[in-house]
Parts: sequence; structure tokens; C-alpha cells
Amino acid sequence: MTTATDHVADHNCYRRGCRRDECRTADRNYRKQADLRRHRGISGHIPGPTVAAHIRTLTDSGRQVRDIAVESGVSERAIGYILHGQRNVTRPRALALLAVRPLDETPRIDPTGTIRRIQALAVIGWPIAWTAEKAGYTPSYLFNIIAGRVPTIPREVAPRFATVYRQHSNRQGPSEFARSSARRNGWHGPLAWDNIDDPACQPEEAAPYEAAPKYERDPDRKREIEHLYLLGESVQSIAKALDGNEKYISDQLNVVLRERAAKKQAARERQARDDLEAAA
Repeated sequence: MTTATDHVADHNCYRRGCRRDECRTADRNYRKQADLRRHRGISGHIPGPTVAAHIRTLTDSGRQVRDIAVESGVSERAIGYILHGQRNVTRPRALALLAVRPLDETPRIDPTGTIRRIQALAVIGWPIAWTAEKAGYTPSYLFNIIAGRVPTIPREVAPRFATVYRQHSNRQGPSEFARSSARRNGWHGPLAWDNIDDPACQPEEAAPYEAAPKYERDPDRKREIEHLYLLGESVQSIAKALDGNEKYISDQLNVVLRERAAKKQAARERQARDDLEAAA
């Protein structure tokens, strides 16, 4: 669950005086994208009548303006201005609205797996605003999904977040703010899920740390690293706790992630064989 203290990174927030790192980064990224568009000769705006026509198509299909606002991350007031003749709409806002599909065109699915992926990335240091940008959506849309205000999502949304998750869930992100916020909200990292898309799957809690059995060695300290990582600690904090080198900790953590992935895959294959035998 998000809380009232959640802060959505936004370049406009930075321009209003906010100096949080995430808003500073959002403003820098916005200006870079604007410069790139100008260099390529792409307008920073889309004609308002084009966007208004799409919004009317959405409402004709049965969508409510409130639902369009939730899914696009564009406020109801802004949508009202567009419908009442706003001449131009900024490209990011227009694209967010144009990405919303009519009800009769878009199969919708349960958002459980998508929510868990967004939260898991935050646990390991990838800010929600960053995840939104990588997937091509607004931060507001992600917060609405996480808060449960979007009971179902379009089928094409989930694969985008699955791709971002697959590419970045095996390494730590840069944001300590994202990690601490995720811990406060009780979210779970990538290692906690056997089947992240299964609503019935329960997260694996970090068990108390057990040292290597007597006469056995754990020279790479992988058990300690795995335990701390399951608790949501970053590479930096693990290195500090174990008085180790960050690169070494990161390398060992990658080994842990590969070993856990291999074990889970083997377990799924065994279960599939058992199911086939039971059905035979």
C-alpha cells in the first residue's frame, strides 16, 4: 500500500521548488528528452483536438473520465481542459492519454504480478518513477495500480513491466529512498516469490540466519549475503555490515540469485513431471 507520504517524482515538481533527488533526476531526464525531440525535429506538443477526439472515443466505449485519469495519470481537470478546446497538449501527457484503449478493445487481467514486480524493484532500489519511465507509463498510473484503484489492467501492460523486471531484478538500483520507502510499506523483493504472478503465492520471509554447520565452510559468506538481501538490504549496506568490498558482495549476490533461480526452475520441472504422472 502507498501512504500519504509517497512522493511522485515529476519535473514540474522540481520547477515548483522541490529539490528531492528523484524530482531533480526527473527534470534532468525531461530536459534531455525535450532536447532530443528538438534535435530530431519532433514537436513537444500534440494538437488538442486529436487528443480530445480519442478521449471522446474512450467515453463512448463506456469509460468514465475518472477511470481515464487513473489509468493515464492525467488529472480529471486537465482532461476537462482538453475536452473544452485546449489548443495543444504536451507530448508526454498526450501519449499517456492516447495509450488508454476503449473498453471493447482491450482485454483486461489481474494486476497482482505487475504490482509485485513494481514493488520488488523498489525494494532493491529502483524508484517507482524510474520503473514507470522504463515501461512507458506515468508514475501516477503505477501508484494507482499499487494502491488498488485499478482493479484490472490492460493485457498489454503486464509484459512491459515483466520486461523491465527481467532486465533489472538481478541487480541493485541506485535509490536508498526507494529501498527505505519499500521497507516501510512492507513490500517484498524478487527473491521472496516462487511464482510472482500467482495471487495465491505467499512471499518467502527471511528466516533467521544460520551459520554454516560445524566442519563446513562458507568462505564466500553467501548465506549471510542471501539472508541480508532477503531482508531488503542494499549491496552497500551488506558490504558495510560484513565489512566487505561492494563489488565482491555484488558478485556473490549474483551467484546467489543464479543458484536460487536454478533451484526454483528445478522445483517447477519436478512439479510438472509429478502432475503428468498423476494425470496418466
